[in-house]
Amino acid sequence: MFPFCRPLSSLLLIVFFAASVQLRSAEVVAGPMLGHIDMRETTVWVQTNVPSKVRIAYAEQGKSNALHWSDSTQTKNVNNNTATLTLNAVEPGKKYNYRIELDDELTDTQNTFNTPANYYDRTPPPDLRIAVGGAHYVTEEGFEPPYQILGGGYGIFSTILNEKPELMIWAGNTAHLRNSDWNTQSGTLKRFGKARSVPELQPLLASIAHYGTWSDNDYGTPGAGKFYSHRRHAEQSFQAYWPQPVTIASLDGITTRFRRSDVDFFMLDTRSYRDDAPSSDRLPVMLGKEQIEWLRQEIINSTATFKIIIAGAPILNPADSRGNLSYADREHNALLQMLRNERISGLFFISGGKYYGELTRLVHANSYNLYDLTVGPLTANPKDNEDELNFFRMPGSSTFERHFALLDFIGDEGDRALKIRVMSMEGRELWQRTIKASQLQPAGE
Repeated sequence: MFPFCRPLSSLLLIVFFAASVQLRSAEVVAGPMLGHIDMRETTVWVQTNVPSKVRIAYAEQGKSNALHWSDSTQTKNVNNNTATLTLNAVEPGKKYNYRIELDDELTDTQNTFNTPANYYDRTPPPDLRIAVGGAHYVTEEGFEPPYQILGGGYGIFSTILNEKPELMIWAGNTAHLRNSDWNTQSGTLKRFGKARSVPELQPLLASIAHYGTWSDNDYGTPGAGKFYSHRRHAEQSFQAYWPQPVTIASLDGITTRFRRSDVDFFMLDTRSYRDDAPSSDRLPVMLGKEQIEWLRQEIINSTATFKIIIAGAPILNPADSRGNLSYADREHNALLQMLRNERISGLFFISGGKYYGELTRLVHANSYNLYDLTVGPLTANPKDNEDELNFFRMPGSSTFERHFALLDFIGDEGDRALKIRVMSMEGRELWQRTIKASQLQPAGE
């Protein structure tokens, strides 16, 4: 036999393998997920099983003859076959049908989305309902610790959809990386893919806009931050699965912002600037001077009634824990002093990174009270809060079961209010509070 010849059985195996690859048709394995929906542009995220050419066909309801197409893009293995597509032929206050096309063939499933109405200088701000969720853990055979089940209750996503929010905020720990995941780009991407592929989650993804930030368990090893060796893996993986409304050119990481109705949302990054291992000449940092200055500039210029600041770690919880911003004591005090000095109205905080829920209230003698809604787990296992002495915790707000929050921004233009309801995974109300916009005003205004 010549050296370059192969046995017939090997040649047949190669031919069979090549044929089987060609016969494997493209399929959607997660999504579509609606990203940011604005008045004149919408983004849609999707993941396929193999590298595929993807487009989206969409049309205003009742006008199927006026069909629009997004630009096509090719999903690639390097990003776990994920893609984000832009729909730029939408207009305010319309309802659209959309469908995914894979390799020039339309899929069977049709979904819908609504663009926000252009109310500016025309009508009072429309009411808005949003859902907020915390830690999401999907179990995976072969990777779980023995005799432990760390996630479950995936029917909570159907419960959220039944409440008909207009958008959902994921406040950190959206994937739960493990020792098997975070050392490689492939491992990190696969873990994000597993978290996104839950069947019960798919209708919710396709129906409303989703926005995510990270906390420690979807970033890397415990305490990982600015100097984390696999930081680039984490950032690229997160961005592959969580399209941002806007990329902030002056900042590192995943900081972003968006607006809906008379509510501005500012999503902070608690990992990219983090340094919580201080030395003799360096104090702990979690947000960084650049990000705090960006936030100051943005909230000063915001005309929104409510300014919601979202982070993957509690902002107002005073307990001495590396999971709270208060651990970076000097930075924490500087942030709160900046907010007082600028006399910003309408501030409200949302935080993740915990496995219990609570509402923190920081009482100010010469300004209004600040509130921080900490959301606990969606599908991860809940824990208690006995190891953290949060003496600003509002009585009756501790939540030690899987849950989500509904925030309703309601009321007449001159009497807007934020209604908070924390809901069980079955849809039972656990507690509620209402905070009027007039309560979120600096003294003397």
